Amino acid sequence: MKMDGILNIDKPAGMTSHDVVARLRWILGQKKIGHTGTLDPDATGVLVLCLGKATKIIQFLQEDEKEYEGTITFGIATDTLDASGEVLEISETVHIEPDDVKNALKSFTGDIDQIPPMVSAVRIQGKRLYEIARKGETIERQPRRVHIYKIEMLKFYREAAEGNFRSSGDADLSQLFTKMDFRVLCSKGTYVRALARDIGGALGCGAHISRLVRTKSGICYLRDSVSLDEIAADPQIASRSIRSMGDMLSFMPGVIVTDSARKRFLNGIPPTVAEVVSYENEFESSDLIRIRDRAGTLLGIGEATESHKPSVALKPQTLICKLVKVLS
Repeated sequence: MKMDGILNIDKPAGMTSHDVVARLRWILGQKKIGHTGTLDPDATGVLVLCLGKATKIIQFLQEDEKEYEGTITFGIATDTLDASGEVLEISETVHIEPDDVKNALKSFTGDIDQIPPMVSAVRIQGKRLYEIARKGETIERQPRRVHIYKIEMLKFYREAAEGNFRSSGDADLSQLFTKMDFRVLCSKGTYVRALARDIGGALGCGAHISRLVRTKSGICYLRDSVSLDEIAADPQIASRSIRSMGDMLSFMPGVIVTDSARKRFLNGIPPTVAEVVSYENEFESSDLIRIRDRAGTLLGIGEATESHKPSVALKPQTLICKLVKVLS
């Protein structure tokens, strides 16, 4: 069963994103599959997979904003920043109150700088950080800027720690720890584990992610996702659930071009203003735009060379864009 399009998979806990890709390749008998953004093994939720020709648009879908829900446990710091790591520090959290957390969260909205976790997939000097971490090594990482659109506390409570902690030694995990259920809407590249670490730091204690679910990636929502087990039981579910490239890129403005421009574009020649049949929304110079033919087929993606607004008149021979990707 060979397919071209995008699947919204509900990733189970205990699998890496690569594991999910490998299993779907086996289920569908299709090699060309890739994902648009890694989820930690312990995390669950939306994992967007591109199949066949749709692997060509992975780079554009990686730009999408993400939404997560989860739980931060304060008072326990681990080397992996989650509940499967080695306990590094235990601290008291009985003094932390809901207002303390709410006030701390105010400094974690807008543009913030994050130091990537050592267990992340970031490449430094040609090696992924998690490969270095597996050797027991730690190296210096430069902060990366991300954007937090919104973060909110859903629930504040205290209970015993839960997790598969390693080498905790004499650490007392029997006490009650302060916890917060939260929801965050953030830009690509945000490390939610690092966010938990830094919020804990702002409160004067260690912290880790004890539960994490990605509820949204771009226009893909958890409520619309399908599981690997469902597809394994009935592979036709995949074909019924797959979304087109045009649908997934509908957030981009675009143009519809003439039949002659269609042929030229597929041969690597961008359309001129005179070859545009109609415009889909306004766009600015350097914006990415979709190029479609009269039948609605997505031909590819271009980078606008001029702004398109009702008040702007362009000469007919002006190229509307530079070619970025041919998809058909």
